Amino acid sequence: MSTTIVTSYYLKARDAYPLDLAEVEENLDYALAYDTGHLSSLCLKSHYYLYELNWLEEARDLAERAMAINPRNAYAATALLNCMIEAGEYKEALIFLAYVDRKVRMKDFQKYAYMAHIMHLKMNYKIALNYYKYLILYSESPEQKVYVEGLINLIKSKIKHQRKLQGKR
Repeated sequence: MSTTIVTSYYLKARDAYPLDLAEVEENLDYALAYDTGHLSSLCLKSHYYLYELNWLEEARDLAERAMAINPRNAYAATALLNCMIEAGEYKEALIFLAYVDRKVRMKDFQKYAYMAHIMHLKMNYKIALNYYKYLILYSESPEQKVYVEGLINLIKSKIKHQRKLQGKR
């Protein structure tokens, strides 16, 4: 019975996100009151804290709790990766991605997207470009492919700009 209640609160929070943040918070609090280890609620609350409230430490704590509950869960892994990336902990995120690659069932598109994003943020544009090219191969829809092509064009322009700046020195 309580599993159904927890799921109901989680789904209400998920449905309200991101339009009614007060309802999201309330429903996630209820879900976690019934089951402190409800993985989906922990991950959604981590996402909410990270991107809506900019509470990085609290978001990471929730993501780490989710990973402790199920270290092979892709949803928990992405919650923790997002926290690492937002904190600028790129080296730690890359090490964690190596773990994810071996232990977590995550789509190749998603893994390569994280690698490309991290390299992009580290301004390793040529490496990011190679990962974005891999993403084209793993695209699951025409929309994904168009999105990745846009990222490839962005990276190419950044590489071009970087070369211009180096030429001026």
